[in-house]
Amino acid sequence: MDNQIIDFRDKIDERSIKILKSTIIAKVKEFRVRNILVSLKYFESIDNPKIMILFIKELETMAIKMKISIDFIDYSEELFAVLKTFTLNTGIQLFKNIDVATLFIKVGAFKEETKVLVFDPNDENGKKLYFDLCKYGYTIDRAHSMQEFLTGINSESYEIVVSRTFLNKRVEKITAAKSTLSLSKKLIMNLPVFMNKSAETLKSFTGLETEKIAHSIKDFDLSIDEKSISAVMPFKGDLEGYFTLVFPRGVAIVALEALLGETIRPDDTATLKDGVGEFCNIITGATKTEFDSKGIKVVFELPQTYTSLTETQKRIGTNNGVWMDMQLSEKLFYMFVTK
Repeated sequence: MDNQIIDFRDKIDERSIKILKSTIIAKVKEFRVRNILVSLKYFESIDNPKIMILFIKELETMAIKMKISIDFIDYSEELFAVLKTFTLNTGIQLFKNIDVATLFIKVGAFKEETKVLVFDPNDENGKKLYFDLCKYGYTIDRAHSMQEFLTGINSESYEIVVSRTFLNKRVEKITAAKSTLSLSKKLIMNLPVFMNKSAETLKSFTGLETEKIAHSIKDFDLSIDEKSISAVMPFKGDLEGYFTLVFPRGVAIVALEALLGETIRPDDTATLKDGVGEFCNIITGATKTEFDSKGIKVVFELPQTYTSLTETQKRIGTNNGVWMDMQLSEKLFYMFVTK
């Protein structure tokens, strides 16, 4: 009895709910399945919270009546926060994607050959994931901090890394230029805030798809595009270090044109520097707001922009840090956090 995935592409209303229920009935009858995963990959926003509550209630009632499970996958981080509230005390579960769902639903598969590392910056989420998977008989390793997470990936090959806030399937080992990080433990634990807020805010301001691709512990990378434009913003307070944003010139043009709605000349270096500096302001502004909500006091200084990676490195020093590969409209840009 394999899982059946149904893409939900409609705006939620009584008509679309009825269509989805009919589709589920057809899938169950045709494939004799007991697990239905509703993909929200193409779902963009919730206009009416009341209709979302009705949507979840209808699906839960249907699942009970048909003796099947109906769960959600492929949701955005923004949608996750809403779904988490609305599905509380229901039988509907939330899985980041099909790989996480497989761990929980197909409990008889892959137990011996699959190594699972559980990590979440939220300790409550991390504990729940760990104990839920242990109940199913898996052998689970749990990282209690970002540093343990990075060390775990470095020392052993995990097939799947599971988190309520992010998931990487078949994680590649992280190669480190130095064996230890110069960052403080508190800063390491809060690195996901930089990662998540950069993707959220850039997508919000440009309308372009933005996501984190990978991260690694290493020195500042001087080998990327020579024409890159970077912005450096020192920060201090409860957390201290340098936040660096690196945009290859072509990516900077795409991002700025999406933001401003006008054409940017490739040789307009002044505008591109101002734009990358403003993107740095946008990201750190959202990051600071998130830190404030956690009771973490951080002050970001004004960004300084550079057209030379060598000059950028002179500003931030030679300590290693966490290098993050990000993607904007399928084009790579980078972030680097060091002390």
